[in-house]
Amino acid sequence: MGLLNFNCIFPSCSFKCNNVEEEEFLKHLNEEHHKDMLDISKKENMSIKAVQMITVSNSIVFINSG
Repeated sequence: MGLLNFNCIFPSCSFKCNNVEEEEFLKHLNEEHHKDMLDISKKENMSIKAVQMITVSNSIVFINSG
């Protein structure tokens, strides 16, 4: 997919990083927020992969360069 900008949506987190691969952000999610995502998946009756996908999608920041 290329390089993206991420701003983690978890309120207790200050992770912000520009020009990184999605895999780097996934590593952050799994290391820092696995329990949070597991709690959400149980509460919302969703798979943890679905919660992860939504979290990634909501954390991508698009910068208007025009």
